[in-house]
Amino acid sequence: MKITQLINQPFMHTNTVEHFSDRLFVQAMIDFELAIIEAREGHSLIPAGILQQTKEALTIDLFDIDEIGAQTYLGGNAAIPFVAQAKTLLPQDIKPYFHQTVTSQDVIDTAMMMMLKPALKRINNDLTDILQACAILIESHRATPMAGRTLLQQALPITFGVKASQWAASLIAVLPNLMQLEQAGFYLQWGGPVGVSNEENERYKLPQQVATLLGLSLPLLPWHTNRQPIHALASGLDACACAMENIVEDIALMCQSELGELAEPAIEGMGGSSSMPHKRNPVLCALIKTATLRMHGHLSVISNTTAQPFERALGQWHASWMPLMEGTALLAGAANYLKTLLQGLQVYPKRMAANLDLNSDAYLIEPLRYHFLEHQEQIYPLINQASEQAHKEHKGFVKTFFETITHSSIQISDHDSNELATLLSPLTYCGAADKQCQLIIQAIESIVAKPTSINK
Repeated sequence: MKITQLINQPFMHTNTVEHFSDRLFVQAMIDFELAIIEAREGHSLIPAGILQQTKEALTIDLFDIDEIGAQTYLGGNAAIPFVAQAKTLLPQDIKPYFHQTVTSQDVIDTAMMMMLKPALKRINNDLTDILQACAILIESHRATPMAGRTLLQQALPITFGVKASQWAASLIAVLPNLMQLEQAGFYLQWGGPVGVSNEENERYKLPQQVATLLGLSLPLLPWHTNRQPIHALASGLDACACAMENIVEDIALMCQSELGELAEPAIEGMGGSSSMPHKRNPVLCALIKTATLRMHGHLSVISNTTAQPFERALGQWHASWMPLMEGTALLAGAANYLKTLLQGLQVYPKRMAANLDLNSDAYLIEPLRYHFLEHQEQIYPLINQASEQAHKEHKGFVKTFFETITHSSIQISDHDSNELATLLSPLTYCGAADKQCQLIIQAIESIVAKPTSINK
């Protein structure tokens, strides 16, 4: 992250990047080792006072973090130089009690879990805010007609409210899993050199106590080469990335100059071009899209490192660290950007209606023919004429149709006008869109009201 900060960091959540610093990683390793000492001292497995002496000797400011980084390549992970440096800081008589019954993978995996859990909590908080922003859009635009599009072409009318409902539905599908992962998906790793743990640790249930001290879950067994916890987290993040990507694909396309149905929030200095000052680029969409695409790649790496041989893998273990950490930072950034995007999204209903009317003849011709069935010999040519003229002149079909029929011999009564208004209204062809909006609003209200950790 440091090497390519200007290229890499814009797509990540700044606070998450800061919380993934080398300094805080070393602090997490210290906290894990101290928790083990605390649990062992609590059962008189080591002399009293060792915990306090170790705490005093191993303050973070005494560590040379750059030196730990420089020495990491010698053993293939940061825990080895960390432990070596820690022992140089400890008094001679308490060195034997440091890093007891622990191996380097225990330290690395547990420290990663400790760092990742608050990041997922931040993502879940933002996702809840995003759903609330969706609820506002849905409620405000339940009856805002727009073109439904299939294969990138206009199809039948929908409402913008139901489109926002679909956005929310994709997030609702992934959020419960992410909440569950936050609650119980971050596991303590403590299996010792080959994952069989230590008989004394198990007799006194020390892993449970250490997990509680660190705010982590206790696994059924140490998971040195059972990387399902890592895969579950990466999969959950990638599913969320897919949902976010779907939203910004829609928004970016609807922000095109030719459509002009949406615009990103007006944020000073954002969206400009270095050579075309008139442009207003959908930069938030670009940032989110980039982060999600990269997350897909990170999941691929993690999937290919999930099957690991024997009791510690050669390369697969190491290869998963950066994709998981960076992927989490990317998703935290994407969630934060998406919250900003949806909370300030600018919606243009008149433009939606105008675009829809450009091709409304596609679904209105048959209803109009049926409505004027008694004038079928006259109405068929008039409808076809209005349709052809509307497309040729790039005009709305409904207005063109009324102009055409006004100059014909067909008379329209007041009653007929009311029926025609209903017939020509796009909302007549939106099916259960309003019911779908209400369903999603209720689902969002239910999620927000749940007494989960993200509401504490």
